[in-house]
Amino acid sequence: MFEGSAHVYDLIYEAVGKDYAAEARDLDALIQTRNPGATSLLDVACGTGGHLARLHEHYEVTGVDLDPGMLDEARRKLPEVALVEADKRSFRLGRRFDAVICLFSSIGYMPTTSDLDAAITNMAAHLDPGGVLVVDGWVRPDAWRGPVSTHVETATSDTLKVARCGVSRREANKTFLEIHHLVASAVGVEHLVNHHELTLFTPHEYEAAFARAVLSVETIASPLPDRDRYIGTKS
Repeated sequence: MFEGSAHVYDLIYEAVGKDYAAEARDLDALIQTRNPGATSLLDVACGTGGHLARLHEHYEVTGVDLDPGMLDEARRKLPEVALVEADKRSFRLGRRFDAVICLFSSIGYMPTTSDLDAAITNMAAHLDPGGVLVVDGWVRPDAWRGPVSTHVETATSDTLKVARCGVSRREANKTFLEIHHLVASAVGVEHLVNHHELTLFTPHEYEAAFARAVLSVETIASPLPDRDRYIGTKS
């Protein structure tokens, strides 16, 4: 999904103001409120390890992601952390954690409610009793703004200049994102294209998936607009 563009992912999100440190502090407070004394954490769809790098200060951490390029970036930050290439629906780590997180709407990549159920159930199976599962949903269906939208961001480092331009469109409960990157460096300009397909699950579908995984569930506002954060606790 991020083929060829993982090396500019952090640069772009830093430029648009993503604050991993603040998000990690909020997550730590959320987890400790519901599972005081939690010390182990699994990040599913950990990406480039932005959250793990901060949460590693307070937890013994592990990461899972399906994209090898994103994991390569995470390993540069966290060479001492176990990072596993696997699908959120089917990974098996042979251990459990006090907390499992799945952030930044990555759950939206599940194509059907059956896949959503499989992912939530699998993540719940990696929780110790009393453990907390935190999942950030994709955009709520009633909050999607129009059939087509466009966006552009730019970012600069000492060695790179990046322009990211995208078109997002909706068909029924599916959203399709076509993202183009122009990456300028001393060796020239590279054009990279990524395609993403995410499902607009309803709040009821998320909550039902948590219930089927035998988790209590509460719904709060997501850090991102027009989305919800789902928190499950294992009895």
